[in-house]
Parts: sequence; structure tokens; C-alpha cells
Amino acid sequence: MSAPPQAGSSSQQQQQAELQAALKARLIQSGEMLGVLKTKLDEAGWEDKLRSTAREKARGQEPPSLNNLVKELEPHALETVPVNVRKEIEDMLQKFVEKNVEE
Repeated sequence: MSAPPQAGSSSQQQQQAELQAALKARLIQSGEMLGVLKTKLDEAGWEDKLRSTAREKARGQEPPSLNNLVKELEPHALETVPVNVRKEIEDMLQKFVEKNVEE
């Protein structure tokens, strides 16, 4: 008899990666969360604030570089997502996963 796969085995990792890819594809196809996220971020003024920060940082670059600007802004953008928006999206993701994953 062969031993059952242990936690973290390559087979389990492969299955998890496939599941994540399938969920991501379904999530993107539905477009539901992206619309909600955009609306919530717009309501919070997040995009306008980020755009303002981007302009300030771009003015400080000589010469301006899109790649450098994105690298510099990404952590700031993630950190400044309002807590209530982050929580709402996390809840929606949890429900999406529960709905789309069979036990």
C-alpha cells in the first residue's frame, strides 16, 4: 500500500493551483466583483487620491518612468484601500468561493 499524500505534497499543491486558476477564471468571467470594487473605490475617492499621488511622484521623477511609477505606487495603492471596502470584497470573495467550490 502506498502512503496517502502528505500535506503540501506536489499533488495537493497542483490540485490547489488548478482550483485557484479555475476560481480566478470564473471570478473574472462574472465581472461582478470588479464592478463592485470599482464602485466602492470611486465612492471612497480612492482613485482620485491615488491619481493625485501619482502626479506628485511623476513630477519628482527625472525623466518620468511609468514602470518606476507603478513600482512605487503599488504598495501605496494597496495600503490605502479603505478598510470597509477591503472587508466587503473579502466577504464577497468568501461567498463566491463557497458557492463555487464543492466539498
